[in-house]
Amino acid sequence: MIVEYDQAGRIFHVISDPVPEGLAELMRENGQTYLDLPPAPQPEVQKRDPDTGHLLFDHDGEPVLESPGLCFAECDLSADHVVDGEIVRRPSSGCGVSATGRVVILTGLPEGSALSILLDPEDMSSVVRVDAAGEFSFEVDEPGPVRICVTPPWPLLEEVFNVETE
Repeated sequence: MIVEYDQAGRIFHVISDPVPEGLAELMRENGQTYLDLPPAPQPEVQKRDPDTGHLLFDHDGEPVLESPGLCFAECDLSADHVVDGEIVRRPSSGCGVSATGRVVILTGLPEGSALSILLDPEDMSSVVRVDAAGEFSFEVDEPGPVRICVTPPWPLLEEVFNVETE
């Protein structure tokens, strides 16, 4: 697998295995920032006879070992990023939400967060956008479902909350 990313560690392109031969070298020559993560053999285990299932030994009485397959790297474009040449999970924004009656309160919003509040989750025209940090609350006119999308600064993960107001 080849994972292409920007200077902030944002992954924007993944090429799954099998990777075409020579592609990594071409990307390097073009100055692209990427990780080349070829599949690795799984740890060897003792081979079994396919007909009987018995463990196999060589002529010297030593176990016959083989790898049962390959381990492929994993990457989730929406939840991972690259740090020091490794694919790691992006940290949570750590925010929370509660609703009391028709008042919705968001807490722990990282500085620089953007909120998209859908007053009617079925109607995209009902969206309200606002920047917030720390704690943010709002009151709705009518009871019902509300969807809140929190977009914190990179590399924190986005959060989506579905709350029911009374």
